[in-house]
Amino acid sequence: MKRFSIILLIFCLTLNFLQAQSLTLTFTGHDIYNDNVQLTRVEVYDGNKGWSETLTWPDTVLYLSATGIDDFGTLQGASIRLSQNSPNPFEGTTFVNLQVSEPGDVSIAMTDITGRVVGTNHYLASEPGTYSLRVTIPSAGLYFLTASQKGQSASVKMVNLGNGSDYAITFMGVAEETPLQTKSHSRGVSDNPFDLGDMLDIVGYTIFRGEEVKSNRLWQGQYESQTIDLSFTMSLKDGQPCPGSPTLTDVEGNVYNTVQIGFQCWMKENLRVTKYADGTDIPYGGNDYSYFDPYYYDYDSSGIPLDERGYLYNWPAAMHGASSSNANPSGVQGVCPSGWHLPSWAEWSQLTMYVKDQTAYTCGPDINYFIGKAMASTAWWDSSTKNCAIGNDLTANNITGFSVVPAGYYGATLVNAGAEACIWSSTEQFNEASTYFNLLANSQLDFHYNSSNSSGFSVRCVRD
Repeated sequence: MKRFSIILLIFCLTLNFLQAQSLTLTFTGHDIYNDNVQLTRVEVYDGNKGWSETLTWPDTVLYLSATGIDDFGTLQGASIRLSQNSPNPFEGTTFVNLQVSEPGDVSIAMTDITGRVVGTNHYLASEPGTYSLRVTIPSAGLYFLTASQKGQSASVKMVNLGNGSDYAITFMGVAEETPLQTKSHSRGVSDNPFDLGDMLDIVGYTIFRGEEVKSNRLWQGQYESQTIDLSFTMSLKDGQPCPGSPTLTDVEGNVYNTVQIGFQCWMKENLRVTKYADGTDIPYGGNDYSYFDPYYYDYDSSGIPLDERGYLYNWPAAMHGASSSNANPSGVQGVCPSGWHLPSWAEWSQLTMYVKDQTAYTCGPDINYFIGKAMASTAWWDSSTKNCAIGNDLTANNITGFSVVPAGYYGATLVNAGAEACIWSSTEQFNEASTYFNLLANSQLDFHYNSSNSSGFSVRCVRD
């Protein structure tokens, strides 16, 4: 009975030791809608020990071992070293590289957690180099492999999860490569020193719209195994038709494509309707303009088709008689179809700030927030030689799918078609002047200005 109690105590201590000291970190990613994001790589930095590890897809699991024994393949002298076994943890069979700096007899011993020797071997190294060892273990548990030569020794810890044929250490000959100098592990096994509670700095990466973007950085003390979900500030739905509203139709039967960007659903094309949602005609402006009377204008803007350029509207027409929406951050319906509305400046700001937060959407240094190209269409813009300008290499435009076209604007005549896009907001900044969104062919930036309410600008609607 006493012998059984001792064996049971050793088993419990061993189990607790393994559970408490061997950590498994599993990494996942999600976007702003909690959709899964495939991690192309994960970087982990131990702030206490100063080491870093990088996992690359498809490896998303990192094994850390903190037994309190300072080995981890560390060279305990000047002549011999063991690499961390791979795989680790393993199921019955694993491999270790032995590195010696001078010829001579090498003794290998394998012990279990109680210190019992379960396997031995020796090998005469005829010359310095790296030799491959195969280790098999029949029982699950934590084991230690120690190599000794001329009074020097090195050890590694090994975690066996399955059953091998027997306890055996087999010399396989000269290793083809020496993995002792690298910290890249195909199976996510770290041979770096780690203690429970070490502060880990963790960041993930994914490929988004052809560019690498990184997750929010996580900084935490690590005390246990866990699944670590890394958050990305973008949406995988960006640039796609809006879920539930891939198109919308106005009162005249014109059909518009939509685009999801962040949490917002926008029209992908400029409005081209001549009636309000209630069926009332919008007066055609011709050559007239007014601060108070609603008008729409139809100009062939540098050959841009109507279904892309849309009509131009003065602010009274865009607002359809509504007053300023300064107190209404959700905008007003105005000229937009039912279920959609003329965006307030707050909603325009939500769009542009979201785009600026995504490194895949910016051109040049992030601090400059050059997002003009990301929001402009790939056609119709005047050319430019300025770096990151909308008109410089049109094929690099429109990564967001927002597809802004340079329809120009009306101010007693058509102005800047091909060079400028002006799109109304519902926000009136002061009497007879309201805010609009602006892109220029020769600029890298997005702008917002105030313009006379008599100006004829494009209209984009956003879903309620």
